[in-house]
Amino acid sequence: MTQVRRAVGLALLGLLLASTLASAEVLPGPRLAFTSWGPEPARLELLSTNSAGSALQRISSGSKRNPRGAPVPFQGPTWSADGSTIAFAGYTTSGKPAIFMAAADGSGLRVVPNTGGTSHPVLSPDGRFLAFERSRERTPPIDFKDPLRSLRGRYFSVTTWLRDLGSGKSRRLSPWRNGLIVTPASFSADGSVLALSRSDSRGQDAVALRLDSGKMKVLAHNAEEPVFSPDGLRIAFLSYRDGNMRDGFDEPVPVAELYVRLVDGAGMQRITRTPELQEAKPSWDPSSERLAYAQDSSVVMQINPDGSCRSKVFGKNGDVALFDPVWQPGPGREAGRIVC
Repeated sequence: MTQVRRAVGLALLGLLLASTLASAEVLPGPRLAFTSWGPEPARLELLSTNSAGSALQRISSGSKRNPRGAPVPFQGPTWSADGSTIAFAGYTTSGKPAIFMAAADGSGLRVVPNTGGTSHPVLSPDGRFLAFERSRERTPPIDFKDPLRSLRGRYFSVTTWLRDLGSGKSRRLSPWRNGLIVTPASFSADGSVLALSRSDSRGQDAVALRLDSGKMKVLAHNAEEPVFSPDGLRIAFLSYRDGNMRDGFDEPVPVAELYVRLVDGAGMQRITRTPELQEAKPSWDPSSERLAYAQDSSVVMQINPDGSCRSKVFGKNGDVALFDPVWQPGPGREAGRIVC
């Protein structure tokens, strides 16, 4: 799933000059930020809505004051703990991806230095650190006498990095290795652990990395996108353990369900049962009492962590593509448990 979203993001590069962001006042109460792509007319925007799916707001980038145009957000909105700052991966006016930060209303937009070519930003709870990914790819010229030789010579790897926003120093947290993809997903509530998605030829796992010791442990096999709850008690993730498959472009593809468990590993619970639909990018609201997630990249859904009261927040199948919903944290922004 991670590779699919990356491919979609790169495919949207040609839409760079077709999208701008407008200024808007910050609205109170629970808010969900997400990326929206609408092809007619082409636009790629960072938006937010309340928990009822109304009061839609375009997050500002100050583009009207920038004659060169605003960066186009395509992935990973992530908030500071107080909800005052948002970061996202976006394309610059030169067409290169980088990570940007801005105030919650879009003012003060700035690029994070030395993040060219990076994506998947995740801010630490205290706002001091930014996790992100870098990739390396090498594809040899095609040998028409032996095409398989060219395929065997291909190199692709994705690593996770941690940047100290105060000092500007970055360090690599995972190794470069052909076929290894490690992507940051979330920090624990105290910022000591970084949850990651890790995949290679052996499969994919949701893992947790202790930042002080560098020790890594598996949270769930055949899973990805692990997200710690704000209260530090639970973790949500996508799992392919149920073996759900659906038709793809040329062959069946696996479909994930959303699971929740306690941080200590107990109480594993499947909370969605939609074998024909792909869930993605779970996010806890500040109260730790409900989750939002994307469904089939077209609808933002919400659900209680026991699987009850699943409902749509925003979107309509076939209308626009919606990615990466993330609850805005901060006092007064708790959505609480869904009542149905």
